[in-house]
Amino acid sequence: MDQPAAVGFFQVWDTYAKVVAANYMFHRELGEAIKAALRAHFGDRSFSMLDLGCGDAATLAPLLVGLPLKSYQGADLSEAALKLAGKNLSGLSCPVDLIEADFMEALSRAPAQDVIYSSFAVHHLTTERKAEFFRLAAQRLNPNGLLVLVDVAREEGQSLPAYHDSYCAWLRDTMVALSREEADQICDHLVNNDLPEPYSLLAAQAEAAGLKPLPGSVPHKWHRLMLFAPR
Repeated sequence: MDQPAAVGFFQVWDTYAKVVAANYMFHRELGEAIKAALRAHFGDRSFSMLDLGCGDAATLAPLLVGLPLKSYQGADLSEAALKLAGKNLSGLSCPVDLIEADFMEALSRAPAQDVIYSSFAVHHLTTERKAEFFRLAAQRLNPNGLLVLVDVAREEGQSLPAYHDSYCAWLRDTMVALSREEADQICDHLVNNDLPEPYSLLAAQAEAAGLKPLPGSVPHKWHRLMLFAPR
């Protein structure tokens, strides 16, 4: 990665770190729900995990400590993020494999997994690609596996432009630790890249792929933990 790209990455990551530290996107509540879901589903049984769009793994790594994890593979397009992930995951006792790849490509090539996990990544896919994501996930999950998605979802009946407007207005009112420039940066990214669906559509896509929705968690109307298991 050349220096300008690296500088751009760390500027964005610093902003995101502020959002996580202030719990603006409910990472704390979602994290507690993730750990509880993994414990409830697997108990003392060991499990493998594929983390799609893992970033620096800073929010997930602490949740995995003490769980019977037998292997972890993370995939992300950012070399800088993967370097940080290696440090953040160094406390795990299981093998850790980090690959620089698009998360859909990594999913298509992955061996069977007990857990497929993705946090705030799938909403960047088009509707058609989301359906493909669920099909691939269903193919790569072991019979007693678990698909764990942390992501944003539109309210039922809410249009995409209305979601963008509402989310940006909420962000500016709520994320007070951010500068105006940082808030503008996030909203610009959101409007140009975020394509969240209503949960009902995601659940229908999952069911069409052979997955059954399980009870999840909604700490805030747009922020969700979504769980799916093979039928």
